[in-house]
Amino acid sequence: MPLRVSPVSRNLNAQIMLFGLEFEDLLVITVLGVAAMLIGQFFFSDRYLFFLPMNWALLLIVVCSSVPGLMLLKYGKPRGYTGALFNWYTKPRAYSGLEPDTALLGPYIEDSEGDEIA
Repeated sequence: MPLRVSPVSRNLNAQIMLFGLEFEDLLVITVLGVAAMLIGQFFFSDRYLFFLPMNWALLLIVVCSSVPGLMLLKYGKPRGYTGALFNWYTKPRAYSGLEPDTALLGPYIEDSEGDEIA
């Protein structure tokens, strides 16, 4: 019985990049664009900029400025930097319990008569 051989892709770890940005970055740009479009629709519904309604003009401005902005922000940074930056700003911080206090406002332990023990 002969051994059946099928071709296998050798580039399984390839990044999906568009304009030098990762998929998560494109999601950030999409969210910013939708927010700009909603702001333009509700606050500037009767305004026009260069013969475009303000919501479409704001969408184009946000997209055209955020793509180079994210490219500059991520220059030289590792893969997944945008997600890590988002997590750093949104997750609660964990502080060390072994770190000494910077300033003591009062004694830790007081005697029942009000005298300081430590």
